[in-house]
Amino acid sequence: MAQHPLLAVRGEAVLEVDPEIARIEVSVAAVDSDRAKTLQLLSEQAAAVDKVLASFRDAVQKADSSGMRVSPQLGARAARERASGYHGAVHHAITVTGFDCLGELMAQLADQEQTEVGGPWWELRPGSPVYARVRVAAVRDAVRRARDYAAALGSELAGLVELADARLLSDSRGQPDAVAQATGRLPHRVRAAAPEEFSVDLVPARQVVRATVEARFTIAKPDLKATDLG
Repeated sequence: MAQHPLLAVRGEAVLEVDPEIARIEVSVAAVDSDRAKTLQLLSEQAAAVDKVLASFRDAVQKADSSGMRVSPQLGARAARERASGYHGAVHHAITVTGFDCLGELMAQLADQEQTEVGGPWWELRPGSPVYARVRVAAVRDAVRRARDYAAALGSELAGLVELADARLLSDSRGQPDAVAQATGRLPHRVRAAAPEEFSVDLVPARQVVRATVEARFTIAKPDLKATDLG
């Protein structure tokens, strides 16, 4: 039995969609000559941040804290000197879904004592259905291309031999076969000012999601006489 000829193609798909989440970073700091006082100040400032976040409960999906860290401030000859003071910090990673009040949230956070706000970074949710949509679209594109090539040879598709993900290790967000990229320029650790000075551009950046697959099909025996190739 004669073996069917093979046809190899690449299928690609690109979707441009609105972001689903925004990530911001909040860091609070405290400095004092006394370690216990530093911890107290840091605890009060962290509580103030938590209070602001609680007032935006409907907009904040998740808020993770790194925990408190207090370190001594030492001079050049640290081995011989006692600490001249203590520096403390708490870092928060916040995921926001309510974009309408994101600017107000960042402004209120930035208005707290010794608080720095960074972001926003626009993203899709992990496991977003957009990734499935672009994967399916890439497969359909591969089939469509294969049919076009087969028709040009006076043939038709007979079967699928292999379908491979061409971006298996491309995405760091855990989406192995669909990669999301922001089309807009993303701020890198933008520091928000007090509310009356707030001027960060918070227009959500559109996300470009790409998927690529490689496929091999068997085709029926080509009828080259029916084409210009014969």
